[in-house]
Amino acid sequence: IVDQQQRLTETIDKLLALAEVEQHGWLQAREPVPVGRLLAAVAQAAQVRAQAAEVQLDVEATSLSVMGDAYLLRQALQNLVDNAIDFSPPGSVVQVGARGEGQGIALRVRDHGTGVPAYARERIFERFYSLARPATGRRSSGLGLPFVHEVARLHGGSVRVDAGAGGGTLATVWLPGAR
Repeated sequence: IVDQQQRLTETIDKLLALAEVEQHGWLQAREPVPVGRLLAAVAQAAQVRAQAAEVQLDVEATSLSVMGDAYLLRQALQNLVDNAIDFSPPGSVVQVGARGEGQGIALRVRDHGTGVPAYARERIFERFYSLARPATGRRSSGLGLPFVHEVARLHGGSVRVDAGAGGGTLATVWLPGAR
């Protein structure tokens, strides 16, 4: 009962967050966001979860900056990192970093798990679509990646999920205006 109550609470919280960002057709706050600090904050928040899953977080240092809403970007990256941890086998590494890409910045989260099956890549950004977690067989709410997609859209960017070289998944949030 307690587990189901927690799961329902998380689902409601994610639905409310998604509805809030969808309601706005634009960013209400736009300020310079130091990407290095953003990545470090996300990694710090995920550290306990990573340790429990026996997964190491590897955060790339960067001096890049992007214009946007720091809170929304942190929440979006947190969703990606949480997914990477959930789909990573014990003893593996989740890499979090950023780099200039074209006329913007690519925020990247890479895991070394089983990867997203080809049949699911077209659907993972749909509300309520979720894949079973390898460790538990349980599915999530299916709201995290739609939230990431909406945050990227609000920033004038995009999100994609690709198969990583040598296995795993590479999730990339591309945002315009690299500095």
